[in-house]
Amino acid sequence: MSRFPLPPFVRARGRRSARVLAVGALAAAVALPLTALPADAAVRGGRLAIGDSVMLGAKEELGRDGFRVNATVSRQFYEGDNLLRSYGSSVPRNVVIHLGTNGTVTTTECKRIVKVAGKQRKVFFVNNRVPRSWQNSNNAALASCVRAVGSTRAVLIDWYRYSSGKSSWFYRDGYHLTPTGQQAYADLVDAMVDRYGR
Repeated sequence: MSRFPLPPFVRARGRRSARVLAVGALAAAVALPLTALPADAAVRGGRLAIGDSVMLGAKEELGRDGFRVNATVSRQFYEGDNLLRSYGSSVPRNVVIHLGTNGTVTTTECKRIVKVAGKQRKVFFVNNRVPRSWQNSNNAALASCVRAVGSTRAVLIDWYRYSSGKSSWFYRDGYHLTPTGQQAYADLVDAMVDRYGR
């Protein structure tokens, strides 16, 4: 982790071994059957955002744009499908997922989230800007997943490209958001859901 000071909402946390993460991912994958969320004839409108500490930094800004935000420090991508499933039929038509800051993303896990969301919902995946070894492979996996499931089911929000060269948007660790970055992040997510949402 970074030696630089982190923003105040980021709590200190212990190190997790690769084995613990792998076991956790396997448990999450098999905990519940892979079935889509229940959907009435018309899934209600609205916006749900699920994320980690990056999204947490912009929680207030997203809230002003009408998002219900569930974001917490150190959350892993493999937790996304069970988190989504825990909302049951209350999940609205538009779901934003920003995970992967803290570890790896796979295309299989990404597709699982889309399947759980169901055909009547659209999932917006925000890709990663994090100076870690998994950044590029995560972004490649998300792009591959979105291409595979199609634009009627998923959209990629290219935060990595949009934030390129914007050092004032980040604290010195290179990925947690300054107040300027929080607003820029929320504006991008809001604009993409406005443009491609349903």
